[in-house]
Amino acid sequence: MDAGLEHLIRLQKIDEQITSLLHSISELPKYLISLEEKARGQKAAFEEAEKSIAAEETKRRRLDSDLKDVQEKILKYRGQSNSVKTNDEFRALQHEIDFAQAEISKIETQQLQAMERIESLETTKRDATAAIAEQKTLIEAEKNTARAASIEQEAKLAALRIERKQHREHIDASILATYDRIASSARKTGLARVQGQRCLACQMYLRPQIWNQVRSGQLMTCESCARLLYFDASLEPPPPPPVVPVKKKRTPKVKASAEIVAEAQSSVSE
Repeated sequence: MDAGLEHLIRLQKIDEQITSLLHSISELPKYLISLEEKARGQKAAFEEAEKSIAAEETKRRRLDSDLKDVQEKILKYRGQSNSVKTNDEFRALQHEIDFAQAEISKIETQQLQAMERIESLETTKRDATAAIAEQKTLIEAEKNTARAASIEQEAKLAALRIERKQHREHIDASILATYDRIASSARKTGLARVQGQRCLACQMYLRPQIWNQVRSGQLMTCESCARLLYFDASLEPPPPPPVVPVKKKRTPKVKASAEIVAEAQSSVSE
């Protein structure tokens, strides 16, 4: 294989590694931001639970006050019932007492519901508190890992860029310009290997003339994807084993019945 082609193949591998590294480096801050957003969501859940608990506590205190007022009314009505003079007055007071007792039952039900909501909200608050602490620990650990990974990736990126420059110096300027133009397009790569009369990048078949030229060592352009094509004999699959013809077994000749009878008669006559 031509030395310039070897440098070009190595250049493309380095470019792919650089692209992958740059993608990893750019994705790391996004990952950390997603962790921070999750932490903010957990904090919002905690604050919402706290706000809801405060509202329920206010409602519960109001119910306690309402309950006390109704209980005082019942005591007042019962006190008045001792001084009534007519049945109508007594029935009116009893009606007020029954109504107040119904109010007490309603308030107690509301109090129970409020306590259940507060208990549920307290559980949500505790879960949110634990989740916030866990997320904070995770974020700190991921930040430390990210810092170490970033240092390692930047060092590797610098080494690859130096190696990339060295390989580019050994490639013909016109070929390098074609490679750069194709690699910078949507195709992402500028070089493709051929095998079985196909471009392995776009999987399109080559015309026999192009196929033969590439196999002879010429750096041709794919008519389908425009990548530079090369042939590497060392990567070709081994040829299939030769087909060995199977020998047919000879079938022994079977004598006809008439021949067998004739031979038997001949033996008897002798």
